[in-house]
Amino acid sequence: MAQVAALVISANYRLTHPDDPMRWFATQRAFARCGSISFDLAAKRRRQKPTLVPMAETPPAWLDQLARSGTARVLLGFERQDEEVIPGETIPDRIAAGFAGGGSLWTMTTETDDGRALGWRAAWKAAYPSARDGRIWAVRYTATAATPQPPGRDVESATTELRHALAEMSEFAWSHDVKEANMRFTSALALLEGAPDPMPIAHPEGPANTLSEPARRLLDAAQRGWMFDNMELWGRLKLDEPQWRDHARRAEALYDAVTAAVVAAVNSSAPPR
Repeated sequence: MAQVAALVISANYRLTHPDDPMRWFATQRAFARCGSISFDLAAKRRRQKPTLVPMAETPPAWLDQLARSGTARVLLGFERQDEEVIPGETIPDRIAAGFAGGGSLWTMTTETDDGRALGWRAAWKAAYPSARDGRIWAVRYTATAATPQPPGRDVESATTELRHALAEMSEFAWSHDVKEANMRFTSALALLEGAPDPMPIAHPEGPANTLSEPARRLLDAAQRGWMFDNMELWGRLKLDEPQWRDHARRAEALYDAVTAAVVAAVNSSAPPR
C-alpha cells in the first residue's frame, strides 16, 4: 500500500511539476527494502496469451515514460476481497492484511484526457534473500487495459470519518486499559488535527510533502492508525463474546475509514479531469 501510494503521489507531482528534479524520489522510504522495481505492459494478442512488454526498469524511468505517453493523472484504487466472508473458510480483509500478500487489493490507474486508462498491479517476490542491505524484494508492476476510475471521497469527508473511527477505537482501548494501543490512536488523532506528534518519528522528504496540508495530515493519521498488522499492541485481551463483537465492529469501521483516508489523501494529488 505504501509503495503504490508513493508512486501515485510522485507521478502526479511529476506531471504537474515537470521541471522539478525531485531529488527525493529515488531514495524515498517506500523503496527502501526493494532490490528492483520494474514496470511491464500486458499486450494481448488475438487467441494468444498476453505478452509482457517491458516499459521501465526503474521508478524514475517509469515517471519519464508517463510524461512522454500523454498521461494526465494517476489515481489510487482500492478493492476489498471479503465481500462474502464464509465462516471457517475466509477471513475479513482487516485481519488478512496482517499477512504477506493478504488483505484488500491496491491498484493504480494511469489515465489520459481522451479516456484511455491502464490499471497497474504489483507482484512482490523475495528475489534477493541474501542481500546485505536488506533489499530483498523484487517488485514488478503489470499494466492491463482499464477504465477511468472515480477519485473516491474528498479529503474533508474522509477526515470526518477517520476522526470518528479513531475516537471509537481509542475509547475501546482506554476502557480495557490497553495503553500502548490507545497511544497509537490518540497520536493519530493529534496528527489529524495538526497538533504536535506525541510519538514523533523522523520523516525524510518524500511524496507526502507535496500534498496539501489537510491531505498530508489525513495520510499521516491514516498510517499511524493502521494497526491491522500489529495485533501485539493489544496484548492479551480478556473479552467476553459481546466485547469481542464490539471490538470487531469498531475495527471494521476503522479499516473502512483508514483505507478511504489513504485513497482520498493520495488522489487529492491528481490533476482534475
